[in-house]
Parts: sequence; structure tokens; C-alpha cells
Amino acid sequence: MSQDLHELIDKLPKTELHLHIEGGAMYPEFALELAEKNKVPLPFEDLDSAREFYKFESLDHFIHILRTTVATLCDAEDYCRAVSIIGERAARQNIHYHELMVSPGLRPDVPLQEVFAGMAAGRELNRKRFGVETRFVLDIDRTKPADFGLNLVETGAAWCERAGIIAVGLDCQENGFPPALHKAAYARAAELGFRRAGHAGEDGPAAYMWEGIRECGFERIDHGVRAVEDPALVRYLAEHRIPLTVCPLSNLQLRVFPEMPAHTIETLRQAGVLVTINSDDPPMFDCDMVDDFKAVVDCFKLDAAAVVELARNGFEASFMEPAEKATALREFDLAATELLG
Repeated sequence: MSQDLHELIDKLPKTELHLHIEGGAMYPEFALELAEKNKVPLPFEDLDSAREFYKFESLDHFIHILRTTVATLCDAEDYCRAVSIIGERAARQNIHYHELMVSPGLRPDVPLQEVFAGMAAGRELNRKRFGVETRFVLDIDRTKPADFGLNLVETGAAWCERAGIIAVGLDCQENGFPPALHKAAYARAAELGFRRAGHAGEDGPAAYMWEGIRECGFERIDHGVRAVEDPALVRYLAEHRIPLTVCPLSNLQLRVFPEMPAHTIETLRQAGVLVTINSDDPPMFDCDMVDDFKAVVDCFKLDAAAVVELARNGFEASFMEPAEKATALREFDLAATELLG
């Protein structure tokens, strides 16, 4: 039965809504390639030493590794390659649509125009070569001053159509940096028509989720696994259909949970919360979204109906326009019905 469910996971059309460009593309081979191209020194020189360097002990240590490797991203060509690396791997997993997070705060010395031009070129490659539709969430580094986020939103607005930027998000070290620090940027994002999401409830408390919803207008929450600490919040998420983009294997490796049976994803799903499965930063965790999906299904002994529900949730939780989403959901339902026989 498990093998049958794994095959179903492989064959179902899927989305991915929580994958960072910088961490999602930075496989050791790519980091070494860019380091040579851009003459950027790295604390490793081959694949073996890179794998040792990639081993982390905490979220802060993980972000340190990420900041070190993404220093090799220097121009539009590099960002285009990063986006297309992710697109190619998405196609292998039968991911038809994804929303990638980009965090310019990790590379403040690279002009935003270079970042956005690379994103625009990368999404065209993904569409033409791999049949994957790529959109972007412009993530504010929550450790930066408020004016950084405002500038990012204003500059990104001019690139919405060309680069496929559809939303504003919030990432980097969570604890100690509540969402309301960037309330002004989110208010401006709403005025400009951006959808709004943000990391909360991973390393920080459930209270950050409330703050993101009430102060910043979060329509979707990235991670959100600590919502179970507040039953009223769980009820609110379920009633208002506020999705969570959960990254199970990332949560294990970053020690949010000691083991998969302790993960809250199934508790949240059973409570009616719209949860989705994602991979976060695949090179850092040596997995992809399908691995996350199968790990959850195996651990919690889910059935085919739950597999279909979780895959469908990805389309429902996306920031597609309503007509586009309705079409995608109809196509998904037809594919799922055919696969289930």
C-alpha cells in the first residue's frame, strides 16, 4: 500500500509554495561553480568539504551557512541559473506551478535590478524548457530596518509583470523580530496589490502568527507549525482558510521537532487547517518536496484521500488569480480522479 501511495504522490500534479531561491538552488556544485566564476572565496573547495560545511546545529547556524554560500550570487545571470535549477528539479517532481521566495537582503550589495532581471529570465526558461510556471514572493529580511522593507516593496512593484512578483513575505531569523517591525512595508504592499505572506510560528511563538495576521495582513503563513500552542489560533486558521506552507523535513533538521511523529502537521490537518507540504531549502536538507510528502504519508499512515487532499491544498493555497486557480483545480481534480481509477 505504501508503494502505491508513493506512486500516487509521484504522479499527481503538484505545486510548491515554500522554497527559497537562495537556499533552494545552492547545491554545493552550483556554489563552487559560482565561486570560481565570480572569484568569491568559500570556506570549502570541493564537494566533500562542502558537505561538511553544510552540516548545521541550529537555525542561526543554518542561516550563517546560507549567507556564506549565497555570497556567490552576484548578477542577473546567476539568479537566472538559480531559478532554472529549481525549475528543472520541479519538473522532475511533477510540480506544475511554484512560488519561489527571493530574499535580496541576503545580497544587499547586488542591485535589485540585477536580481529581478535574473528572476524574469529564469521564469521564462522554466516555462519554455520545463513546463513549470514560476512566480515569486519578495521576502523582507526581518532583521533589517523598516525602510529596507519599504524600499524593497516599492522597487519590486515596478517589476511585477516582467518578473512575476505576486506577493511580499518575511524571512530570516524569526525569534526577536516580530512581524510588526515591518508593518509599514506590508501596508504599502497592500496598497500596491501584492498578496501578503510571512514566516511565523517556526522558531518564534504562536503570538507572532496573530501579529502577522492582525498587523501585517498575512493571507498565508510560512511554517506556522507552532499554532497548536494556541487552540484559538488553530480555530481561526481553519475558519478563515489561512494556509500554512509546512516544511516537515526542514523542521526536523532544524530541531523544531525531535522526530516526525512529534510534528504537528497532522494535528493541524485534522483540525481543518489548510496545510501544504513544501521543501524550504532542498540542498541544505538533502531532500526535495516529494521526499517531504512521502515522509509525512508514511509516518502518519495517511490514505489516498489524504494524499489527494494535501496535493490539492497546494493549488488552493497558491496566490494564483481566481480564474487561473479555478482552472488549475479542475485540471487537478480530473487528474486525481483518473489516477485513483
